[in-house]
Amino acid sequence: MEFRVVSIDMFGTLVDIGSIKHVVWRTFLKDGYTTDLAERYWNRATDILFQLVDDQITKEEQYTPLKATFETTYSKLFPEIGLDFDPKEAALVLAHQHAFSIPHDDAMPFLDSVGKEYPICLASDTDDDMLGPLTQMYPFDRVITSEQMRSYKASADKRFFLEIIDYYGIKPEHIIHIGDSNYDITGASEVGITTCWLNRNNRTWSHDAKPDYEVSSLIEAASVLGIDIDSAAFTP
Repeated sequence: MEFRVVSIDMFGTLVDIGSIKHVVWRTFLKDGYTTDLAERYWNRATDILFQLVDDQITKEEQYTPLKATFETTYSKLFPEIGLDFDPKEAALVLAHQHAFSIPHDDAMPFLDSVGKEYPICLASDTDDDMLGPLTQMYPFDRVITSEQMRSYKASADKRFFLEIIDYYGIKPEHIIHIGDSNYDITGASEVGITTCWLNRNNRTWSHDAKPDYEVSSLIEAASVLGIDIDSAAFTP
């Protein structure tokens, strides 16, 4: 397949969203903070969030900002765990901390190498301000967010990925989208974009739309594009 554009997700793909979990939960739990509780509550919040996305965001035509979904997540979680903290304030804390996520070790080698051969479009299911300085990690050819589009990657209107196709004016199969979530793969595949699932943790794919490629690192993703990155050149 001849690719002409690379579209790539930010959170979970280029940066490790889990790197902020302890800062977030230290804020919420204060003196009651422990690493074990932070891990447990972070995972539970993630489960609730993804369920909300599945039940509401991907099926509704009306756009809901991600911070509002965070607030709903914490409105469900905090009574469950007996935590007295304002869910709206908690949502703002989580959103703010997103911008301080730590890049994965293979992110910059990928961007620097692939960017010499292809325009790279950053495609992120996020509110704009959650990206913050992360947009400066590389001179992306285009940055597209769910807030800009008022639509998410897997939303029924398909507006998010259609914008990428319209912007570049090429056949969708000549665009490859790389992401770590099923929303990345499902949304892109529905409009004909070639998909590459970044599966860092050896998960099992369990969704109807199958990715065209499955890789365990961005180094491997680069090889799909015909670019070899010396993995010895950086510390994984």
